[in-house]
Amino acid sequence: MSAAFQSPVLKMPVRAAAAGTLLLLAASPLAQAADPAPAAAAPTALVEDVSDGVAGVQPMDYLAAGRTVTLKAGQTLTLSYLESCVNETITGGSVTVGARESAVQGGSIDRHTLPCDGGKLLLASNEAGKAGVTVFRSAPIALPGMKAPLPKPDLTLFKTHPVLVLSAPGPVAIERLDVQGVAPGTLNVPGTTLDTAKAGAGLEPGGLYRISAGQKSFVVKIDEKASAGGGPALGRLIRF
Repeated sequence: MSAAFQSPVLKMPVRAAAAGTLLLLAASPLAQAADPAPAAAAPTALVEDVSDGVAGVQPMDYLAAGRTVTLKAGQTLTLSYLESCVNETITGGSVTVGARESAVQGGSIDRHTLPCDGGKLLLASNEAGKAGVTVFRSAPIALPGMKAPLPKPDLTLFKTHPVLVLSAPGPVAIERLDVQGVAPGTLNVPGTTLDTAKAGAGLEPGGLYRISAGQKSFVVKIDEKASAGGGPALGRLIRF
């Protein structure tokens, strides 16, 4: 190589070269990946129903506070709030999801309160979508001559026909815990959602059941005043 030629890299001042290296590192994908990802906002509302053509939402979605949904004239969105047990049907306008109810601009809203196990619905929603989560419980210990105590329920349902939401199609096992001699049953769910109000007989008011799908199970109490039939999923939702 001729002595008259000198690489511009070799002639670069040391401080400038170091600064350029830092800039390259900061812009690299590895450096960007090191930044902590923002935590996902906790869900506050469940989409019960929505008109065709509404972008970004579908039935059984969870929405976090601050989420906005735009409805055209005539389009409707039905939400149930997990903590407050408020059920809303909104027609048209701009909807902003809140912590306990929605704010609506340019539309109309029909709002009422349903019976639901609000706090436990929130806990269940935080587990939604997490794979490989198994619910373990200590088995009740029966002393000689005494019956084993019944486990405490994870959820209380206020309808006798639950809505089952699964992460994948498969069987759901139902076992009666408070009455001896009742054979366990199995429901085959061909999709990921099954409204048992459309699938035959429901559960008994006042009954205690273990309902399992895959590696997850819940002990479920049916309220003594639970009524039969369908309606909003709030108050009868089991999400695995």
